[in-house]
Amino acid sequence: MHRAVEIALGEVGYLEKNTPEALDEKETNAGSANFTKYARDMDAISSFYNGSKQGYPWCDVFVDWCFVKAYGETTARALLCQPKKSKGAGCRYSMEYYQQEKRLFSQPEPGDQIFFQTDGKVCHTGIVTGVKDGLVHTVEGNTSSEPGVVANGGCVREKHYPLDSPVIAGYGRPDYAMAECPVEV
Repeated sequence: MHRAVEIALGEVGYLEKNTPEALDEKETNAGSANFTKYARDMDAISSFYNGSKQGYPWCDVFVDWCFVKAYGETTARALLCQPKKSKGAGCRYSMEYYQQEKRLFSQPEPGDQIFFQTDGKVCHTGIVTGVKDGLVHTVEGNTSSEPGVVANGGCVREKHYPLDSPVIAGYGRPDYAMAECPVEV
C-alpha cells in the first residue's frame, strides 16, 4: 500500500472546524467554515500553492497534504504533477496538471487521485484505496457519509463508486517510482 493511502486512511473521521481552533483534533470545534489542519500545514509551505487556502473547500488540499506527509514537499509536488505556486488546490487544475504530464487515466489503481464531475465540471477529488468487485474505493476529504459525490461536506470519509459511474471524470496517476528516488530541486 502506498504511504499516501495509509496516511489518508488514518485521517478518516476528521471534521472541518468552525474557527482556526483545535485544528489537530478530529472532532473538536466541528463546523462548516472550512478550517482544517490540512490547509494550515499546506499554507505553511510558501511555494506550494498560489495563495492561502484556509477557509476554502479542501478536498484537493487534503489529497496534497497526504502526499506531502508521505513523501515530503518536493517529491509530493512531482508525484502530483504540480509546479511551484500551483493552482493545485482546485480539482480542475489538479486534473489538468496530470493531463499535461500524460498521467491521467480512465481505469483506477490504488494510490491514484480520483476526480469527480457534476454537469461536466470537475468538482471533487479523493485518493483511490482499492478496486474490487466492480467498485473503486476511496478516501475523500471535505465530503460526508452520504452516498455519492458530496463536495464540501465537511469530513474525511471512506466511500465507493461503481467503476462505470458517470460522476468519475478520471484518475491522476502519480509516478510512484519517483518516491523511491526522490526528486531534488
